Amino acid sequence: MKRINFLLIVLLIAGTAIFTSCKKETRIERSLWNKGGEWNVEKLYNKQTSSNPDPSYNFEETLYDYGTYSFDKDGSGGYTITVDGDFEEGTFTYSNTEDELTLIILNKSLVYDILEWEKDEMTISITDNFTSNGNPVSATFTYYLKKK
Repeated sequence: MKRINFLLIVLLIAGTAIFTSCKKETRIERSLWNKGGEWNVEKLYNKQTSSNPDPSYNFEETLYDYGTYSFDKDGSGGYTITVDGDFEEGTFTYSNTEDELTLIILNKSLVYDILEWEKDEMTISITDNFTSNGNPVSATFTYYLKKK
């Protein structure tokens, strides 16, 4: 009897964890497209590091009012980026879990970690590791988004 009670408790805990997990994932997905689905990139923080001591390889920068992302209910969306008078726009498809937001732009999958999420605010981050002129470089981009 004790073994059956133990198994029931384990199943109840596992079921609650799965239900809670799906619930947060669904809430994030709905908040992306709800109320028009337009999110302003309030701030973009970029930190780049390298073993090369040259300052062009190692820096931090913060850009404000970087652009917008628009999410549609069907899993598609678009973006507009504005930096120093330059303008870029495009489309993407997206999906999410409770911890990640995946954007597919130009057939490239970009997986962002969801660092913080509230109904109308979200902080996401992605790290890109690459080699430049034989030097390993790591660049982390953190986006601070706010629903318009």
